[in-house]
Parts: sequence; C-alpha cells; structure tokens
Amino acid sequence: MFENINNLLLLLVVLFMVILFLISFKLSKKAINNFTEYSLWNKLVNVDFKKVLLKNMCFVLALFFIVVALARPKWGLKQVEAKSLSSDIVVAIDVSKSMLAQDLKPDRITRAKIVFKDLSEKLKGQRIGLIAFAGQAYWQCPLTSDVKAFEMFLSMLDTDTVPFYGTNISAPIDLACESLKKVPSNSKALVIITDGESFDGDLKESLNLAKESQTKIFCVGIGTEKGEPIPTYENGQFKEYLKDEKGKTVVTKLDSSTLQQIALTTGGKYYNMNQNSSLNNLVDRLNKLDKVEGTANIFNNLEDRFYYPLILALIFLLFYLFIPTTKRQKI
Repeated sequence: MFENINNLLLLLVVLFMVILFLISFKLSKKAINNFTEYSLWNKLVNVDFKKVLLKNMCFVLALFFIVVALARPKWGLKQVEAKSLSSDIVVAIDVSKSMLAQDLKPDRITRAKIVFKDLSEKLKGQRIGLIAFAGQAYWQCPLTSDVKAFEMFLSMLDTDTVPFYGTNISAPIDLACESLKKVPSNSKALVIITDGESFDGDLKESLNLAKESQTKIFCVGIGTEKGEPIPTYENGQFKEYLKDEKGKTVVTKLDSSTLQQIALTTGGKYYNMNQNSSLNNLVDRLNKLDKVEGTANIFNNLEDRFYYPLILALIFLLFYLFIPTTKRQKI
C-alpha cells in the first residue's frame, strides 16, 4: 500500500530517461560505426562501455527507488495509542407517538433531528452519544468523537425505534447517569429533547440520581402549550388522529414546567426549540464544559516503510559515483 500513490507517476519520468539513454546509446554507437569499426574504436579509447552501461543503470535504479520512497510504501500493522481531551454529552430524544404532532413543521421529531444535527456540528472537542426513549430508553450511538456517526444514527430515529409505548423521561436520565458516573461533574451533560409529558417512571428518584452523580441536565422543550392532535398513519398515509379510550382526540401539549423543574434541580437550564437564540446559548454552554483526558484508543496503522527503497536508492547512487568508466590497465 502507498500513502502518496500519485507520486508513482514520477516513474514515467524515469522511464522517459531510460528511453532517452537507450536512444542516445544507439545513436552514439551508430556514429562510431560511421567513423570507424566499433572494435577498433574500442581499442583506441580508454573507456569501458560495459561499465558505462552499468553505471547508468545504477543511476536509473537509484531514481526508481527514490520515486518509490516518495510514494511512502506501507505494510505490516503497528499499534498506536491515541489519547484526546474531551467532555461527554449525551443527547436523549423522545421518540414517542406524541412526537408526530405537527405544531412544529413538518413534525416534532423531524424538527428535533434537523436542529440537533446542526447543533452537533457546532460542538468542539466533545464526545457525543445518542439515546432514544419512549416507554423505555435505549442507546442508539455510544459516546463518540465521530460526529458523522452520531448524525447517521440520529437520522435513523423514528417513532418505531423504541418498541414500548408511552413517555418515560426517567429512563434516559437513569441510563445516561449510569454511563457518566465516572466522568467529572464539569465535563459532562445530558440534553433531553421532549415535549415534557411524562407518564411513566419515578422522575423524583431519577433526579436524585442525577444530583448524586453531579450530571447537569439541559432540557429542550419541543411543541406548543396550545397543543396539537397526534396523527396516525397506515401504509405511510394519514389515517386519523389518535383517540383515547373514550374516543376523544388526544391533544399533546408542551409541558415546559416539568422540563424547567428537571433543569433547575440538576443545575442545568431549560430551552425552547422555537427560539434559535436560546439554542445558540445551549451550544455555548456545552462548548464551555471542561475537557478531560479520555480513555486511550488503540488503532492499528500500517507501518511506514519508505526507508527501505530509500536505502536501496542510496546504495545504487554510491555504485553510480564509484564505478569507474575507464579500462583496467594491463601491466
């Protein structure tokens, strides 16, 4: 494998030089034959043409191996340990059916995915992970510094990602705090995107866990306080609005008071997705988190071997410099 494979194009220059040398050699030999017999000329001049040919071959081979060295050949695996400074941010997105409400266009979950794709690209020096939650919470993307990987998992979220109906804000808090418990308090955060309606779990107990682990929770409210019915679909087509057991249309509303309580209790802050300036403030807060040395990552890299062709090039250059072109004098 070559790191700079384009440099191998320089071999065309070497080939061109070889062709010029051969043409020059043939023309010179033809000129000598026109002047006198080659055997007689060989006796008259003190030049060993075989050594001249060998000397020039050494020069061409030296150029060849220099070009190969410039292409940076690599082979054989070498383990490299890489450490980085970062803070850890877990993003938890509500994927319950209420996120299909269209009080934010095109709907809540699509708007959340668009906004947090943009947000992830503005983060600097963080590892970021993704949790999807409804009635339960599940990791979708573990903490990673690869923003593109995070965005890929984010794009795949929908209201069928979690197979448990309902909304349980306690679940992502418990899951994130467990993963972040060994991270220093000023170097971690949990960001929850939801409409705030929580019908399952023990929120008070989860908030106590967050305080014990010193995990700040930043809540982003999505939706409107006026509310919106929840559409249902069949084969990708709108069917009807979701109804409760009494046949009444369910209206989902933004519960900002619950989200404000969560943020205030854990030392975080509440933001409204309708306010872009508010979300810019969230990015600033996350970027100001302390950076700590993360776990070392071990990578298998191909080892650089450019020095082998370079050594061969130096050897052939030495041959070129020290091979004599004169005939050995007979005593």
